[in-house]
Amino acid sequence: MTVTLQYIDALEAYLVRSGAALVRTRLPDWIHGRVHADLITVRADLTAEQELLALVHEITHWLAHRQMGLEHCRTVFEYEAEAVEQLVMAHLGLPHPDSAHRLWRAHPTDNLLFASVTRVTSATRRILGALGFDADSEPQTAVDLEAAPREEIVLEYELHGMGNFFGLSQTL
Repeated sequence: MTVTLQYIDALEAYLVRSGAALVRTRLPDWIHGRVHADLITVRADLTAEQELLALVHEITHWLAHRQMGLEHCRTVFEYEAEAVEQLVMAHLGLPHPDSAHRLWRAHPTDNLLFASVTRVTSATRRILGALGFDADSEPQTAVDLEAAPREEIVLEYELHGMGNFFGLSQTL
């Protein structure tokens, strides 16, 4: 099972523990997910990476926006959910599909109002907690490995003076 699928399973378990439900069903191509009350719906034909992003996005709406009335600006809610997506994916060390886009920000909460930053921070902490991370811990760093078949890769842990040795053909 890939790490992305493990994250999806962890978020689904979190929703069940929290009294919400997750349904996968057919949705229009331009909609990856939606939330209504305690029901989160994601499009059934998404890749694992797309589903993880959709779950993070919709869980943010569920955590931060379900108690707020319609008088609040939905555009602000979308900015908040997108900021949480960016923060969570960065913490997990996973690429975000918009990272190559010029609007990608190093600090996703830049230009958000204090109330928005508070909601983004709270949702991010709760989602990372559901994934088994301490929100105050250092984000994971993405690592790209390139090697020929049967080439040995050496990962060294400087902090503990240890190393991990494995053959590429056995792990990939």
